[in-house]
Amino acid sequence: MLKNAILIVMLALLPLVVWADLPACYNTYDEVCSQLYNLEEAYSDIAKVHVIGYSQEEQVPILAMQISGNINGTWQKPALLFVGQVHAEEVLGLQITLSNIQHILQRRYLAPYNSWINQLDTWWIPTLNPEGHNVVTANLDTSYRKNKRDNNNNGVFDYSPLVGYDIDGVDINRNFDFNWVHGDTLYQPGGTEVYDYYGGPYPMSESEVQAIKRLSDEKKFVFSICWHSSRSGNFSEKVYYSFNWKDVRPSPDLAFAHSIAQGVANQINKESSGTYEYYPNASRRGAFHDWMYKEYGTIQLLIECGTRNLQPEEPLMLDTIQRCNNGVWWMLNRALNYSSAVPSNSLLTGHTTDGGSGEPISAEIIITERHAPWFVPRLSDPDTGRFYKPLPAGNFTVKARKKGYWDTILPNTEVMNSSWTTIEVQLNPKAPAVMYGSVNCGSSQHPARMIIKDVIPDTLYVAGDYIFHGYEGEYDIEITAEGYYPYIGRVNLSPGSNMQHYYLSPETVLFSEDFETDTAQWEIEGPWVRITELSESGHAITDSWGGKGHYLQNCNVWIKTASPISIPAGSAPLLTFESHLYTEWDFDPVRVEVSTDNETWTQLWINSGRQDWWQNVYIDLADYAGQSVYLRFRLQDSSTADELTDPGWTLDNIRLITGSALANADEVNTLPLKALLKQNYPNPFNPETTISYSLAKAQEIEIQVFNLKGQLLRSHRPGTQTAGEYKWVFDGKDRDGMSLASGVYFYRLLSPENVIQKKMLLMK
Repeated sequence: MLKNAILIVMLALLPLVVWADLPACYNTYDEVCSQLYNLEEAYSDIAKVHVIGYSQEEQVPILAMQISGNINGTWQKPALLFVGQVHAEEVLGLQITLSNIQHILQRRYLAPYNSWINQLDTWWIPTLNPEGHNVVTANLDTSYRKNKRDNNNNGVFDYSPLVGYDIDGVDINRNFDFNWVHGDTLYQPGGTEVYDYYGGPYPMSESEVQAIKRLSDEKKFVFSICWHSSRSGNFSEKVYYSFNWKDVRPSPDLAFAHSIAQGVANQINKESSGTYEYYPNASRRGAFHDWMYKEYGTIQLLIECGTRNLQPEEPLMLDTIQRCNNGVWWMLNRALNYSSAVPSNSLLTGHTTDGGSGEPISAEIIITERHAPWFVPRLSDPDTGRFYKPLPAGNFTVKARKKGYWDTILPNTEVMNSSWTTIEVQLNPKAPAVMYGSVNCGSSQHPARMIIKDVIPDTLYVAGDYIFHGYEGEYDIEITAEGYYPYIGRVNLSPGSNMQHYYLSPETVLFSEDFETDTAQWEIEGPWVRITELSESGHAITDSWGGKGHYLQNCNVWIKTASPISIPAGSAPLLTFESHLYTEWDFDPVRVEVSTDNETWTQLWINSGRQDWWQNVYIDLADYAGQSVYLRFRLQDSSTADELTDPGWTLDNIRLITGSALANADEVNTLPLKALLKQNYPNPFNPETTISYSLAKAQEIEIQVFNLKGQLLRSHRPGTQTAGEYKWVFDGKDRDGMSLASGVYFYRLLSPENVIQKKMLLMK
């Protein structure tokens, strides 16, 4: 009731602004579809319409036109993306995009259009928001901005022709998963548009955003333009690129993105005089172009075309299209292998291949001088190994990596100015390695988790014997079991078989805090509070105002133990805790510190960035054995604006323990384990369950299913299998196809060396 009352008051204070009907010169969705399919039919060898997804509420198809010289071929060319409309009211971009498509196709045999068609793979999406576009073109609300998500779940489209009164819908541009937390909530306080910038219930929630992600995952666009128009007029006739947040947090490719934005902007004349201006995006409120850069390395420009008159009559509309087309032509020329129309065509391309077979492989490509820890891995194409990296001319270090291969590093790779630079990157495969043995917890078998930290970590859940299939090399390894001292170390795997037994002792707890009752064990500086909304189990503690906001600008907040913790001499103390972290990468660090006098503090651990999932942290305190220590957990911010702060740091289950963990303590069971049978999953099951097993060498095996009387009900004989991981789905039926009754059953793996048996429960 209170929220509704506040909303009524807020709405009453809004100015009553109603926009005029949309001029008839703007295409409806049906007209857009008709034009695209007619062009596809007329130019079927170079143009193809794709349905890349559907709108959120009404499932309206989202259409994209692909233009390419080999529309059905496999030769991979640099891909460019042009999106005409994200915000429904901003219709000029849709008309620009339709004009671009027609212009290129109709001049297919002329220069430079033929070069764009033959050398590039261009994708044109007139509207990413077709259901919002329908609201505008039907003149229901020509100021409508969003899609039509039913936010209040009342089954009615809640909109108003008054600016700022549209309760339903999500601003698609604010829904991308990069800085989504800085966007507006549904009932954003203040301002005159309390609903219009709503970023959605969670990042990437909208089907329109999911559609563009699927397409971008496949095409990995090099350059892109997304058209907008400024409702207020404050951002009109400007080109924005990624990014320099609040003018103090630049992207690694800022100078290069600047050069692309400058080239495009200088080609587009304003309505009055001069050319478009160009600026880095300074806001962290979330945007499509920033997400494309983070996710794929795409240089996408957000262009605010036209002036405050978002929907001008036909003469000005056509004039705006013609002027904006020049910017598109410049970007297309910039992407070519060579063009005299632009000052540079620098671009790094090449293939990643298996150094043994020569076959293409998908690998992560890192440009060391342009890398950031928050980048999503930029991968070469899995079918061709081809990659494209937009770069300026200069010397760069190229690093390629892939699980199962040794890293390849190419220093001093020179990127040329006037054309593409092509390199071939071979990655040498690692030899297969099998690690087998046992994890022993005290004097008994106990469920344990083993993590081998490769490029992509491998996680095994074991109780006793294990077999791990990996690759040669040295890896960090973490073995944990509840109530036992963990093994945190490294393992060096040689080609072939490697035996490793691990022994975990019961842990001795010196200090423990789960925040379930209070914070009596802590001295606190800042707004740290206990919460249940975000916790690993029960309660946790957070610095960000009860988990409902962001940490303060220029804060220095901490919790520290109120009393010293005594560590026995000769022990192996280990600090463990669970961390949920979201701060700005590289700028707002969190630290764990230790002190023996409660005055001078020594840093033990430091971290920053978006790691907003629960993860275990382990810190060795062996240097402090025989002493009494204080522990401090601290977050420090050095930002110049509130928008540069983030949700912060949440902690749970802080513990200081001692014990021992050993590897290869003896040579018991020195013969390699030939086969390992795992517990079925799910268990209990109905009607199917998966039986998994591992083989350390090639052999012939059989899996048998018995009842409690020892009667054989089913047999699975896959024949001779090589070393590896295997699964058999048991469907709960006997060999005659009859469904089994509820009850306990046994399953058995038979191999030439051993017989392993486990039980499972069928529950109907």
